[in-house]
Amino acid sequence: MTAAGLAVAIWLGSAPPVRSIRWLDGALKAGARFAGATAVAAGDQTWLDLAADRAARLGLASVGVPTDLQLDYLGWAQVMAGAARQLGATTILVDEASRPERFAEVAAIAELCDAAQLTHVVALAADGAMIHASRIAGSVLQTVRIHGPAVIGLRMPGPPIDEYPTPTPSASMRRLDLAALGLDPLVLGHRAVPPRASQEPCQSVERVVDHLAVFLPPRRPTEAVPDRNATSAGAAKQAREARDTRESRDARESRDVKDVGDSRNARDARDTGESRDVKALKDSRNAKEPRSGRGGKGARGSKSTKSAKSE
Repeated sequence: MTAAGLAVAIWLGSAPPVRSIRWLDGALKAGARFAGATAVAAGDQTWLDLAADRAARLGLASVGVPTDLQLDYLGWAQVMAGAARQLGATTILVDEASRPERFAEVAAIAELCDAAQLTHVVALAADGAMIHASRIAGSVLQTVRIHGPAVIGLRMPGPPIDEYPTPTPSASMRRLDLAALGLDPLVLGHRAVPPRASQEPCQSVERVVDHLAVFLPPRRPTEAVPDRNATSAGAAKQAREARDTRESRDARESRDVKDVGDSRNARDARDTGESRDVKALKDSRNAKEPRSGRGGKGARGSKSTKSAKSE
């Protein structure tokens, strides 16, 4: 069935499929059911050639937006919304199964285009100006009738293929630059994704350790960090050095105590000797004073006796 009055664009994304190319072919095959549908892709030239080649195999027109920007899902949603305005498309089909970021692009494009959104669609059919869509919601298969502008995320694989020929540059793809879509590359660059690190991804345990390390208190500079890789010989050597240090410290303390005791005994002996000398000096002085006193009294007595005799 053809869709009268529906302008359909198929958003193939900004990079080749991570999974099988079957999902890309499935989205293009679903879009081919609508007359005048146009496939849209953005990114580097190699990817644009692949998208144009797969669209041409189903007789679809294609539009490419060449750019070397690496944007997040909001940035690519702005590119697709600008392309939809340029093409006048009201219904946008999104290949959401080829890459994981496409699922988020469905909601972003729908918000920018002010349209309804529908995801996990596994079957699609056009009925005049209406679209019948079947989608998976958990374990339930829902059938939805869509009227008006809508953004539909498709999960419809194409026929299985083992390999496909390397695409050649296509002259049939229409090129639109960012300026033609009303987008400023400098402003759009704010949605750029930072480059991925070249180091190998961490394991689950390493990620948990890195997360918990933020909440650990910092170590003090003077705190000793135990050496987990120390051998038994090294541990025994450390214990022996600690024991020798402790014994030398005890010997030094006992020697200091002995020196203090010797100095105290010497001081006591010196004080005793000084006291003995003082006492001897006092005794000798006391011994001299009585002799001088008795001689004085005898002289005075003889003098008085002589005076009495002369009288």
